[in-house]
Amino acid sequence: MHRIVLVVFLGSLGCKPSDPKDPATWIARLSNSDAHQRVEAVQQLRKLKAKQAASQVALLLEDQQVKEEAALALQDLGGPAEVPALIEAVDTTVGSGSDQATRLANRTNARVAEALGDIGDVRAGPALLRLSRSQDGLVRLSAVQALGNIGFKDAAPELAHIVDDELSPPILIKKAVVSLGKLGVAGAIPALLHGLVLERSGVSFLPESSYALFLLGAPAVEPLLKVAQDEDAAYLAWAKENNRAAAGTYAKAALVLGDLGDARAVPVLLAKLKYTDPDPNPGTAKLLTNLVREFAANALGRLRAQEAAAPILALVQTKDPQDEGLASFASEALVWIGDTSQAKELLKRAQAGALRSRLSAAQAASMLGDGSLSKDLAALAAHEEKGSKQSCLKALTELQLQVENENDACALLATQFAELLKPLLAAGRCAGTAACWMQQLEDKEPLVRARAAYELGRETFGSAVPALVKAAADPDLRVRTAAIRALEWLLPQPEAKLLLKAAIAPLAAQLAAEQGKAEVSKVNEELRRLQARLSRL
Repeated sequence: MHRIVLVVFLGSLGCKPSDPKDPATWIARLSNSDAHQRVEAVQQLRKLKAKQAASQVALLLEDQQVKEEAALALQDLGGPAEVPALIEAVDTTVGSGSDQATRLANRTNARVAEALGDIGDVRAGPALLRLSRSQDGLVRLSAVQALGNIGFKDAAPELAHIVDDELSPPILIKKAVVSLGKLGVAGAIPALLHGLVLERSGVSFLPESSYALFLLGAPAVEPLLKVAQDEDAAYLAWAKENNRAAAGTYAKAALVLGDLGDARAVPVLLAKLKYTDPDPNPGTAKLLTNLVREFAANALGRLRAQEAAAPILALVQTKDPQDEGLASFASEALVWIGDTSQAKELLKRAQAGALRSRLSAAQAASMLGDGSLSKDLAALAAHEEKGSKQSCLKALTELQLQVENENDACALLATQFAELLKPLLAAGRCAGTAACWMQQLEDKEPLVRARAAYELGRETFGSAVPALVKAAADPDLRVRTAAIRALEWLLPQPEAKLLLKAAIAPLAAQLAAEQGKAEVSKVNEELRRLQARLSRL
């Protein structure tokens, strides 16, 4: 009896891998008679990233006990040679159901779709298209995403149908929109225009749709101009049927036109600066009017349209607190346009009115003006310090700032304006000198760093690219925004081209590291667009 136990024990030792880090150990076990051993072998080969085992792992797609694990492993190990086996592994007969066999079959189909998407071979298109119509939600999600990854252009009509289908769950619509952007098919534009303004179960698809249209590029310009001017009859009929407000269309079309950077948009956007919404409710009309004007100003700022400077300046009004958002958008747009003659007028508008609007105007002045404005800004800060304690406390509450001693409230409020002196003083010191502005990128004050980034971009100092790439990861979002804009302005400069190409990898790593961080999500949407522009160099 002891002899039998010893033999069994020694035999079991012989089954264990001699070197668990050697792929050959696990490849040999792929044909083990025990299904658990085969599964373990596949899992270990995946951990080891043993691509040399891909063909043997693909054979296990015919093994019902190991099929799911094999498909999962081929996401990392597989290549074009494994595509036929993966396509053959697709089970189109499975429906929906909660029994174990059905769940396993659907999970496996999803794994197969993911593997095919990761490999990126267009031969998988027809099979993935069939899976995109599956009754199982996970399978559809995986297939729809994979169709974009492999670039199967024939899938565009199916993906567009998903976007417009009222029964499509929001997550599936998001996947379909992203894939349509990757396909780059002009026929997808109507569905993506719908996606700009669609909502399903309270979920917006604006981020995905605007980026997809941005990726499509030039072919999207004319359709966007048409919807912005009510010249697309099909879109107008769809919007009416789906109860989409015209203001939303104009605003979101402006957003994408700003991204695309086509000068043909300038006259249309200039007209939208004067938009007045006809809603009978005055409050709603005001809100929608400002929404369109904000997005139009923002787009013109991105386009750096010099002819827009005066009409955008007219939007910087501080009297009505309801105009605070508009004043902020317009002020930032003026900074991007870069007409320095606007700085003095912006500072005048910061003298009185709604506090946030005043600060927006003053900050824009500090990003445009020179040392000659320092005296006026210092006087403005001194005036704030002389205000009543109650009014200062009210203002600090509005800014969500706390003060330990109420008697210091006015001093703290004055500081909000006084700190804007620093960028102006830096402008006086540097006066268009690249080396000086490069030093200011390391300043302890965020607004000085932001001003430095803008100046390096405006003056087209191509050698500043590495420093601006570093600034694009600054802890302060104002600095990040300035650095991203500056890098965009340097794109046409031949002398900056090699440095800009070298920026692709670090910016991609930054985007990957910060994925899902809500606090930087908005500015990283800008960074993602910059990354796409760089990839086209």
